[in-house]
Amino acid sequence: MAEDGLITAQSLAGSIEAELNDVAHAEGNSFVVTFRPNRDEEKEVSEERNQGVLSSSKADQLIQLLEARSRTSDALPSLKYMEDPRASLAAIGASRHHLVYGRRGVGKTALLLEAKRLAEKQGHVAVWMNAHTLRRLDAAPAFLVVAEAVLKSLTKHAGSSQGESFSRLKEASANIADLRTMETISEKSVGEILANLNSSLRMVLREGLVRLYLFIDDFYLFPTKAQSQLLDYIAGMLRDCDGWLKVASIERLTRPFEPSSRMGLEIPHDASKIDLDVTLEDPSATQSFLESVLANYTTTAGLNKPSSIARDTALGRLVLGSGGVPRDYLNLFASSIVAARSRPKAREIGKEDVADAAGRAARGKKRDLEQDVASETAGALLRALEGLSARVKSAGYTYFRIDIAQKSHSFYEILAQLVDLRFAHLIQASLSDQHKAGVKYEAYVLDLSEFTDVRLKRGLHVLDLENGGWTYRQSGKAGTTKKLTGTLFRDHLRQAPIIDLEEMSIQTM
Repeated sequence: MAEDGLITAQSLAGSIEAELNDVAHAEGNSFVVTFRPNRDEEKEVSEERNQGVLSSSKADQLIQLLEARSRTSDALPSLKYMEDPRASLAAIGASRHHLVYGRRGVGKTALLLEAKRLAEKQGHVAVWMNAHTLRRLDAAPAFLVVAEAVLKSLTKHAGSSQGESFSRLKEASANIADLRTMETISEKSVGEILANLNSSLRMVLREGLVRLYLFIDDFYLFPTKAQSQLLDYIAGMLRDCDGWLKVASIERLTRPFEPSSRMGLEIPHDASKIDLDVTLEDPSATQSFLESVLANYTTTAGLNKPSSIARDTALGRLVLGSGGVPRDYLNLFASSIVAARSRPKAREIGKEDVADAAGRAARGKKRDLEQDVASETAGALLRALEGLSARVKSAGYTYFRIDIAQKSHSFYEILAQLVDLRFAHLIQASLSDQHKAGVKYEAYVLDLSEFTDVRLKRGLHVLDLENGGWTYRQSGKAGTTKKLTGTLFRDHLRQAPIIDLEEMSIQTM
């Protein structure tokens, strides 16, 4: 097809895939739809011979694929689902409410979408919602929107059935539609319709009859103060039913249970938690997983494995620059291709290209921050980031330690939010002090975008990744790079500055 239609065509790939997979029902396999430009093959081969694969149309196709498919949604799923070793599809599909936590881009949506696909394949009813559409509603009207969607899906599943149980669901749907037209919705009205709705659902959602999966993505976008109330309504609707709620969210922006009112879903009693938050504590496993994901894109674009277009040092730095987050990794790879092309006669991505791309990506992360949290909180977090980064680099390092004894300090919560937003990355959860018995630290590294500036001072102690392992170097000094094998990594971490959270709080607040 014509090159200028590629992006439009790719946006339709998800719906085409869904239709093909619905018809095929191929066990263990699924269709993947992609589009390539209609080009003269001989001309393309000649181009690659003269300019290298980095400048080829296949690299163009790869960039377009990464940009179109790295962010998953119900309309446009991931190119091919790769099961994350931290998450189990068997677990998410179990008869249990689940809260799936993880930072932006770690694969929460991809996991839920794959669970939805499998549920539909097994004949169950699956309802997909995104909390972004509910964020301007209070708990009661938001619940009515969710309940109406559930009822519509169940009545559609029933087809032309005239059974009493499905007739009651249609009646409940009509009652909810009427209630939604009212300017104010009283707690009493919601309570009455909730009891009636649960009674009607129990007649339908029974083992061996109908099972329902309700997926709610990006739940952290719903106002925090109303989250527990909304979950309480939904849990009440599905009480004693074969109906299960699967929620994807960012843990530090989520309050699923309110102890004072006993409202919401309490972990582990009412729901199970699945944690997808990635760290760089096991960089080898993380790099292996991320490259397997990326390989699906390079293969689809007609290229070989990722190492055919990027140096080993660049692939390692991609892991560091993304903090191990799959979406950031894929987007950073696409941006690194663009950065490499700006260099004359570049034939592969180098680590300097990844650094350049990481600096550009930082602006996008800050936009995410402003979208995820209130404006005043966003300002405080950006000030904290600036202060933390300056403090660490002024000590001559790009990595630092936090005394675990200070985890109850208010600034630790700010640090945790900066980690959630991918401005810093945990690299060691428990690091002992060689000279003080019982004293332990957490070790972090600043995001790559915080220390790749060309004006970076000489002699800065820098950590990097290569072939799944940590390396050390001093900026601006040749011959200082060395692999941190065995206990060397811990030895270097023990020399990193200790950031006092009380001092940081005073300086940045």
